[in-house]
Amino acid sequence: MRQLAVRWMRRRGWNTAGHDNWPTGRVYHLARDRHRWWDWGHRLMVLVGRNVCGNYDEPTPETWFYRQGPAKTMRRTSYPRHPLSTYQIVKGHAAFADLTKGWDEDALDEWQAMGVGQDGDLLLGRRYWGGAFYGLTKDDTALLRRYLRSWRRFDWFGARSWLYAQGLHAAVHQRKPLTCQEVPPRGSGGYSHWHCQRRRGHGGDHQFNNYKWTPGEPVRHEPAVA
Repeated sequence: MRQLAVRWMRRRGWNTAGHDNWPTGRVYHLARDRHRWWDWGHRLMVLVGRNVCGNYDEPTPETWFYRQGPAKTMRRTSYPRHPLSTYQIVKGHAAFADLTKGWDEDALDEWQAMGVGQDGDLLLGRRYWGGAFYGLTKDDTALLRRYLRSWRRFDWFGARSWLYAQGLHAAVHQRKPLTCQEVPPRGSGGYSHWHCQRRRGHGGDHQFNNYKWTPGEPVRHEPAVA
């Protein structure tokens, strides 16, 4: 049934890039990926993370690329409208790449960007083009406030990142219920997130996947038997 469901989703294009961060793409990855019944961490990462080249990373909002055009004025007073009405905004690297295909560097220099880096840092200005950070104008700060509000909504006011962190922790530690869960001793060559997957009260060596260890001895790797 799983394979039939996966093929049905593929025929409808749920595996394409356009569905990556939509519920359809998440359902497809949950159906396609094979995780153990107790591995809820990977499933939670798919539900709340952001798809980046097939992997669900920490949820971060899309980068906004923007440039400011001529000021739009009010009819009666001719005063400028709110500064945000003068901006052209493109959301996401893919959309910006499509827009600027074939442009020269002078045309690109009109644009600035604000987004979130790999380490969660807020990136502003023209550093995307390799130049120095020029800072933000008074009008740019209005756009920044809008971006920060959008970021908070995207992150479900902090809940989404918290849920992702819980899923990542569970996926790394791989704690199988009703098992020994003993970890390799420090200095034995193993990792603290390796938990013995054998039943409680077992005799002999502890085991995590193809790694085995005895208390007081180094961890050894035993290749899987074909």
